[in-house]
Amino acid sequence: MSDRMSGQDAAFDHAPQYADTRGGNGAVVCYALMLATLFTAFATGLVAVIIAYVSRERDGHWTNSHYTFIIRTFWISILYTILTGCVALFIGWVPLIGWAIVGIMSLYTVAWFIGRNVIGILRALNERPIDDPQSWMFG
Repeated sequence: MSDRMSGQDAAFDHAPQYADTRGGNGAVVCYALMLATLFTAFATGLVAVIIAYVSRERDGHWTNSHYTFIIRTFWISILYTILTGCVALFIGWVPLIGWAIVGIMSLYTVAWFIGRNVIGILRALNERPIDDPQSWMFG
C-alpha cells in the first residue's frame, strides 16, 4: 500500500501550489500616501491609515508589521503635531527662544516622520518585516 490515503482524488496531487500572493505593494502604497501627507495636511495619511487597518491581519505575515508601523506612525505624528502646537501656543510668542524651540520640535517631527516612512518603504520593497513595529523610533 502506498503513502497516499485511500479515496483521495488523484487530481489533488497535481493541483497547482500557489505561492503567497500577498506582497508588500499595499504597504508601499500606504507609505507613499503617508509621505504625501506632508503636502495634504493629513488627508492622504488618513486614507493610508484606513487602508492599513483594513489590510492588517492576525496571521503573522511579514506585511502585518508594516501595517502596524504605518498606523503607529500616523497616530504618533498626530501626537507630536499637537504637542508642537501646544508649545507654540504657550512659548512660541517669545522671540528667538520660543521660535527656536518650536522650530526644533517641528524639524524633529518632520524628520522623524520622513525617516520612519522611508525605512518602511525600503523594508517593504525588500520584503522584510519591521523588527519592532511597536517602537516610537525607527523599528
